Amino acid sequence: MIAYIQGEVLDTAEDSLVLLAGGIGYRVYAPVKLFAAPPVPGDEIALHTYLQINTQPRAEALALFGFPGKQELALFELLLGVSSIGAKTALAALNSLGYDGIVGAVQTGNSQTLTAIPGVGKKSAERILLELKDKIMKLEPSYLVSDAPPATNDLAANLRRTAALALTQLGYTQAEAQKLVDKAAQGLPDDTALEDMITAALQLAARG
Repeated sequence: MIAYIQGEVLDTAEDSLVLLAGGIGYRVYAPVKLFAAPPVPGDEIALHTYLQINTQPRAEALALFGFPGKQELALFELLLGVSSIGAKTALAALNSLGYDGIVGAVQTGNSQTLTAIPGVGKKSAERILLELKDKIMKLEPSYLVSDAPPATNDLAANLRRTAALALTQLGYTQAEAQKLVDKAAQGLPDDTALEDMITAALQLAARG
């Protein structure tokens, strides 16, 4: 099993990249939005990987998935354990909501946020909550559910709250985080991705 790969980025796509390692170019499916900066050709990167073996007809016999950190890989594997959630959907979850977004949504019981994942409807979102809550608590034992705001049916508000939760993980107080996110959201469209909202909030914080 390939558990780790390091090499030079040769090419990138929306959900994958080609990594040159040992003279071989590997196609690696990766949540590109989780990287500190989008990988570009020429970058030297290292990934924790998951090798999927497919037996279904017309599917890739082997598919390699890569993640910048062990936590992202662990969460990906947890998502794979949920009924009806395949590898591409699990990857889309990390690419659209990010690590903190998924953890926050599961721990607060926020199924509405999970429906923002491509391919995940209401029933699948509820299944993720049911099957992962205890497992994610073990993955992130320091996550304080009591500090999280209640779930709401307003998706935009949910994304702002999830972004604020992510900032608290970086050391901001809940009040500081919510203020930064609310201010950042004023200049962003309603369909802004979670990662972009967090980035905008951090840029505001940096400017003081």
